[in-house]
Formats: sequence, C-alpha cells, structure tokens
Amino acid sequence: MKKIFSALLKNIEEARPSLLVTVTNVTGSSPGTKGAKMLVGEEGRLAGTIGGGSLEYQAINAAKELLKKQQGTCLQYDLTKEAAGLGMICGGKVEVLFSYIAPTAEYKLVAQTVLNTLSSRKTGWLLLFYSGQKISFVSDTEEVTGKYYVEKVQNSSRVFVFGGGHLAQEVVPLLSHLGFICVVTDDRAAFSTRELFPTAEAVYTRSFTDLAGHYDVEAEDYIVVVTRGHEGDFEVERFALQTAACYIGVVGSKAKTAALNAKLLATGYTAKDLARVTAPIGLNIGSETPAEIAVSIAAQLIQVRAKINIKYSCETLAK
Repeated sequence: MKKIFSALLKNIEEARPSLLVTVTNVTGSSPGTKGAKMLVGEEGRLAGTIGGGSLEYQAINAAKELLKKQQGTCLQYDLTKEAAGLGMICGGKVEVLFSYIAPTAEYKLVAQTVLNTLSSRKTGWLLLFYSGQKISFVSDTEEVTGKYYVEKVQNSSRVFVFGGGHLAQEVVPLLSHLGFICVVTDDRAAFSTRELFPTAEAVYTRSFTDLAGHYDVEAEDYIVVVTRGHEGDFEVERFALQTAACYIGVVGSKAKTAALNAKLLATGYTAKDLARVTAPIGLNIGSETPAEIAVSIAAQLIQVRAKINIKYSCETLAK
C-alpha cells in the first residue's frame, strides 16, 4: 500500500488524476484477493496489482476510460468457464471498485495521512465509497454515512531483534522492506550501530541481562532472538516470555532448543510458556546461509502477520 499511496501523492502533486482500483469482493477462485489494489494513471498501471493476467488488463483499460470521464464505478468480473470474454477460467467472480481521485488538496491530505500511518504506530480506516467519487481516511467509522468499502490501515507492530550479528544484518533490511518496524539490540557496541542497521527504527547497545523495563512490547509485536550464544538466547527468551508478544522465535538447532528449554523449565517456566516459542526459528525451506535463513524468518513473520493483521470490510447504507 505504501508504494501505491506514494505514487498517488506524486500524481496529485503533479496535478494528474488517478484511479484507485480495489478488489472489494471475491466469490470462488480468483487471481486477486480481497483488498488487492493498484493505482492507474493516464499512462496505465502506476503501482500495485490486483492479480495480473487478463483481469488486471481489463481493469486497467476500464480505469483509463473512467479517467477520461473523470468518474469512478463498481464493476463485476465473471471468471467462470462461461465467461469467455476475460479469457480466464478461475471459477470465481470478482467485484472491483474504481475510485476516481482528482488532484486536489483534500486527496493530497488523504494520501499523506495514509503514508504517515503506514510509517508510524498509528491506526486508521481507509473508506472507498461505492459511488466511485470519493475516498477518505478516518479514525472512526461510526459517524460515516453512505455505502462504502472500509479497510483498516495499520503498521503498529514492531519486530524486536536481539542480536546484531550476520543473521540480523540480513534479516533486518529484509523485514524493513516488507513493512515491519525493526528495533535492534546487541550487547556489543560494534554490532549495534546505525551504520549496520540504517533501516531500523531504533538500535540499542544493552546487556541481555538488563532488558526488563526498557522495551514496551505489545501483543501485536514480534521478538526475534539471534544472539551469538546460548547465554544470550537464554536471557532474551526469559525476557520474551514475560511479554505479550504474539511471536517469539529463537534461532538454533533442535539440540540447542532442547537445552534452552530444559534450563527454562528448571527456572520455573512451564511447558505452556515454552509452547509460545518458535524454535528453530523460520520456515523449513532448507536454508543454510545467513541470507537464506533471513528469508525463512521473514516468510514466517509474513505468515504470522497474515493471520493476525485482519483486514476489515463492510458496507453501510446511507441514513
């Protein structure tokens, strides 16, 4: 979404109109998922995708025509076997909302607000009205009238990465690129510098035995433990289990995991506590190098985020 609204803001600043194309409903099988978006300008697609293929091609052409008319609309696309016009046999039906966005100060503020929300720990609601002539961004939808599609815009979750070695240096920029806000901590000054982690929100040098009280870890946050040794992992995992983090992942072999678990159990933690921990960390994709392991970790965090970062959509009739 960040690329789409960055492109939208650029278009508005250049006094060029845009069409925001959003998949608002899917029945059956479709190349695009609900909430998928793309931005279309007079020259064609500018950012995003609604699944590619003939559906996207048809939607881009429809958007170009709507731009000429300076209007939006809502269209239904039939992807069933009988729908030969699209040349796609996915077995589903797709509702696509075309929102016309004029280059006005009002829409410039909407684009800027969405971008600010995506780069901060804030939450808001993007409203796309079915008239096709209006979009807005609000903090509460209760007082809004009209028929609209609404989506929660949120980037409040952070990834607390403990350990600043080679693996962290691979995973942090990747996670940042994927929209995660990273906070890095290492107990060595040489491995906790801005130069090593320019994309992180914050970088700290702190002993792993002195973590309590320094981090405000919330229920939507993640903890990634990639310290240089067993002692560091133990101290961080001990701290992590006292937080409400939705995900705790610890790097290491099964043997190392068993040893850490035994030590944690001996200090009073329960099997239920340890069940919160993912170890070894990352999806099992046969990764070996730090870069490959970073991909497996990032993939697992995407998987977790997809389950908990719910997109809300609804329709409200005008009062």
